[in-house]
Amino acid sequence: MIVQGVLLLAALLATGIEAAFVPADDGGGDYLVRVEPDLVRGASPYQFTSDVPDDARDVRRVRIYVADSWPPAVERSVADAAKRPRRAMPVAAKGRLADVADTATAVQRPWGWLIGSLIALFLSLGANAYLGMLLGNMRQRYLRDVQQGLVRT
Repeated sequence: MIVQGVLLLAALLATGIEAAFVPADDGGGDYLVRVEPDLVRGASPYQFTSDVPDDARDVRRVRIYVADSWPPAVERSVADAAKRPRRAMPVAAKGRLADVADTATAVQRPWGWLIGSLIALFLSLGANAYLGMLLGNMRQRYLRDVQQGLVRT
């Protein structure tokens, strides 16, 4: 069962189903899907789906292309959309949309905790390396003393 799933995933990745969201300047945008003609011609027992991303709000049109590649005009619009920065969307909180101010506080990253944890990790690794060197030195002295007959076992 797992092997069939992996093979199906590999077949889907090898074949061409491509999707893109092109936002409009006034809000919303077009959701574009490109399917290779071989997938449409062949009788496939599988269902092909394309999920609309969460940040693609107000999709006004879904355009499906059956072609080996995007048409040139669409290729330019997809490339231009990829270069534009994405706008931050409000975060849904308890069934309602939060304010943009809530979004700014929700997106903050705990950099102080991360840096403090990394410093503690490296200090711990350094202390363990130091203790390992001390143990190795003590063992060498013990073995030397045993060989000289200074320590009775």
